Amino acid sequence: MSELVEKVLEVLKIDDEPPFPYYFERALTHSSYANERGVQSYERLEFLGDSIVGFVIAHQTFKNFESMPEGDMAKIKAVVGSEPVLCEVSKEIELSTLVMIGKSLKSSTDDMESIFADIFESTMAAVFLNYGFDTAYSIISKLLVKKIKAVTEKRIFFDYKTTLQEYTQEHFGTLPEYMLVKESGPAHKKTYTFEVKVNGEIYGQGRGRSKKSAEQMAAKVALRRMSKL
Repeated sequence: MSELVEKVLEVLKIDDEPPFPYYFERALTHSSYANERGVQSYERLEFLGDSIVGFVIAHQTFKNFESMPEGDMAKIKAVVGSEPVLCEVSKEIELSTLVMIGKSLKSSTDDMESIFADIFESTMAAVFLNYGFDTAYSIISKLLVKKIKAVTEKRIFFDYKTTLQEYTQEHFGTLPEYMLVKESGPAHKKTYTFEVKVNGEIYGQGRGRSKKSAEQMAAKVALRRMSKL
């Protein structure tokens, strides 16, 4: 078992040796590193992990908030499973320190938040493939239950677009404009980059795995620039 796998297990507080340790190594291998070394990246694992993490969030919300309507549960699932939250969790448990990236990315940190979110999902898929669903469910629940609670208590709030719109209407007498400036990645896993302008001036740029999330991140940057966050 490699030192990297030992570190992952330590981060996740898993004592049992994995039968398929290579899944953990792959879960932390970004495509930039994989292309340079001729190995597999985390992308297939991330695809699987996305569904596993989404199910746990949905079930925890369904179980713990019995009177909550479907629309509100969908919002909680979207926020807790979003790039900013999963990136934050990855950093909190220091999983983010273990990701392997290639030389082409080491000079730029533009995409790191997306990568940190991805490796959370790919690592949870590796847990599932090594230890089964019950273990994966338990770990994901422990790591995300506080985030679910924070969203229900409105302590995590990501409707930056509405906040920016209200602010620009009041102070500039106009609405922000969003423009798609970049689209990258395969069809099943695209990354979008949006700019937001106010009175023709660029106030922020954001990336996301959907157009809506990219716009939200652009609005967040704009609000920070305006010192409203």
